[in-house]
Amino acid sequence: MDIKKFVLSYYNNAAENYHIQKVEETREAKKPHTHEYFQIYYIAKGSLCHYLGNKSSRLHQSDMFIIPPGTVHHIETAPNTVFYSFSFMPDFFGEAKQSGKLVSLFLQDILGGKDLLPRISIDSEDIFYIESIMERMLAEFNCKSFGFNEIIHSYATLLVSGLARNYFEKNSLPEYFENNKQFVLYCIEYIKNNFTEQITLDEISKRSTMSKSSFCKLFYKLTGHSFNSYLNLCRIKKSTEYIKNGYKITAIYGLCGYSDFSTFYRNFKKIMGVSPMEFKKNNL
Repeated sequence: MDIKKFVLSYYNNAAENYHIQKVEETREAKKPHTHEYFQIYYIAKGSLCHYLGNKSSRLHQSDMFIIPPGTVHHIETAPNTVFYSFSFMPDFFGEAKQSGKLVSLFLQDILGGKDLLPRISIDSEDIFYIESIMERMLAEFNCKSFGFNEIIHSYATLLVSGLARNYFEKNSLPEYFENNKQFVLYCIEYIKNNFTEQITLDEISKRSTMSKSSFCKLFYKLTGHSFNSYLNLCRIKKSTEYIKNGYKITAIYGLCGYSDFSTFYRNFKKIMGVSPMEFKKNNL
């Protein structure tokens, strides 16, 4: 098969070592190809299918992929799909001291073909962050105001740093878990002692000193539950003690951290399999 290799000058408005665009028209299926540059896609609307070797995946809004130079792949877009494409040469970020160790190690791993995937899912809290970076880079690229190259480089560093963190957290999880286990254990103990308070995931992840997504992964690994599920388990377990001690059911929910009876009732039945009244009848 004749594999076409694209060069950066394929884009007639490319800068010296990068290019960014927002594609809003339907693209026909492309034949398998490679290019001399890295390429990052971010899907803003609709869907496309990405083929990478013997792997493929359908990408939807807020999905991404990154392809290193020399990697054979191609895409097919559905109608009304909108995506951002950021292409950059291997020397775009310069030396590690200029772009940071995180970006440098990430690109080295990607160049080595380690765990290359046709689809990268973005955590919900990062969607606005990623899309706003892409939009700002595109705006700077189109207007070319004074200092636009330096500003685009800064935005690109943020973008790739975010992808790098996501990559290393997933691919180095055993080591990462051991290094941060004590912080999650502290948070678990904090929840046990303070579940009657209005604890939020944002608050508890800050206490762990980790990102929210990292905290959630390690919390689940230790407890087998999401944060909200574990918090409800602590609250409902305490409510069963109150019921066994003869407390009125309508007085219990506030003592266990719930702000309304309906939420307490719904969680109690979900966890215990019976309503609070049925539990009381069976245990008194």
